[in-house]
Amino acid sequence: MIDWIKKILNNEESKEILEWETDDSILVHLKRNISKDGSLNESADKLPDEKKTDDEIKFAPGLMDAMFGADESEESKSRIKQLVNLIKRIAKNGESQSKSDFYRQITENENVIGIIDEFLQSLVQNSLSIEPYLFDYAYKLATKTSNRNSVKFGIAILGLCQNKKPINDIKILGLHDEFTVFSTIALSNLSNNLVTDLWELAKRVDGWGKIQLVDRLAEMELNNDIRDWLVLDGYKNNIMYEYLALTCAKNGMLNEKLKTEKIDDKLYSSTGDIIIALMDEGPAIGMSGYDESSETIENFIRHSKTRNLNISNYITLHRIKDYLEESPEENETLNNWNQNDLSNCLIDINELLNSKDWTNEVKIALNSSDNIEYWNGKQAAEKLGIDLWDTVWGKLQQNPLDSSSWYDVTANAKENNVEEIIDFAINNLPLEFLGSGPKDSSGIGDDYQKHSSLDSIITFLENYPKKGEKLILVGLDSPVTRNRNMAIRVLDNWKVENWSNEITEKVNILKGIEPNEDTKKNIERLLNGQELE
Repeated sequence: MIDWIKKILNNEESKEILEWETDDSILVHLKRNISKDGSLNESADKLPDEKKTDDEIKFAPGLMDAMFGADESEESKSRIKQLVNLIKRIAKNGESQSKSDFYRQITENENVIGIIDEFLQSLVQNSLSIEPYLFDYAYKLATKTSNRNSVKFGIAILGLCQNKKPINDIKILGLHDEFTVFSTIALSNLSNNLVTDLWELAKRVDGWGKIQLVDRLAEMELNNDIRDWLVLDGYKNNIMYEYLALTCAKNGMLNEKLKTEKIDDKLYSSTGDIIIALMDEGPAIGMSGYDESSETIENFIRHSKTRNLNISNYITLHRIKDYLEESPEENETLNNWNQNDLSNCLIDINELLNSKDWTNEVKIALNSSDNIEYWNGKQAAEKLGIDLWDTVWGKLQQNPLDSSSWYDVTANAKENNVEEIIDFAINNLPLEFLGSGPKDSSGIGDDYQKHSSLDSIITFLENYPKKGEKLILVGLDSPVTRNRNMAIRVLDNWKVENWSNEITEKVNILKGIEPNEDTKKNIERLLNGQELE
């Protein structure tokens, strides 16, 4: 009665109490999809609350939380205050209305994750009673709901409750990259053996969750087994090795391991991976943050001399050679090198690259059905100046809807191949489907390969005015905005004097029906002879 009177006095309007608990929860979904090695099956990736359509961009699990920091807007501060007030009521008397309202607020607002840290700080400052209501509510949010936001809040609150009962469930939730960071923080407050628990979890995740977890793990006191794991497997993830290469090289003591007289094949291979990732600075700090860069490269080259090198090793050594041959203006890291050491490294690499005839190994790789081996063969062939046309053309003929094969064909074509490529596209691509009418679609999902194949052939025609008009017309009629943009840029490059009447008519029609505003502006600029944006 008192709470009801308070609501009246505060002009609060009672909302419908939601049935927010479910037996078909995210936790149950994950438990159903645990493989024998303790990681999740691919079928676990799509969570029960997934609402994506084919035309929407799907963010990798955990990416949104990794990209966006705290939300410090006035609106968020007000939301935090509301959530804290609701949690106070729940902790005090387990009020059903407040439980429902809290669940509603955290699940109906997609951007609520940006306030979770500040929300937790407020909970700590309020010293709420954990029992008999708060722990039970948080546990049910984490384990008995099918919405990712409620699971995240549930895990986060459980981390403050100092009750070890949910540890195993938190570990299972952490197997999905969407929840790994939240589980890591909760375990940090609950685990009796934190380093081991985090390491076991890190071995079973592979995306953004792993990246953030390994960064946290690397800051702890590590034993030799974990340091070994960092340089052998810890850096590997399905986003980009660059994000963890430096962390694992430094904290795994990579250079110390390379100083030994001999290393095994696994360490040699992983060292090559890490060196290449460190060279590719951009998404993360690489060689510029690695004080032992020169010594690590020197040791890697020394170990290369003792091995029977394969195509993958050839590509790695060639990449190191290219890196060392950059000018100090392009690569300031080289200013830290002793010039004699740098020269000796280049001499040794050139000797290794020229130590045998790679032609036969490249041919074997190019005929391989293994995608990685085939990719390595292509890279090596380009370095060796081996013509790839027959190989890539054959691959495309085997699978006419493989977008990577279309890219390879158009990248390796010569002028005498143009008509053949155009005819093949017209006869093998589903043109009626690809030109089904303008929409503002992103072209991802099940039909990505088809639209991406059209991307390659349209772009290829840029330098061949009047050729392949039928394909350009299809591009202008594509439901995928990207395809239409590419066709417009091709026509801009062709110049209007090379347009047929049909092309001109199609562009003018598109001007009136184009659904994307930016594309529509570019069509107008195209027709007015202005530079495209």
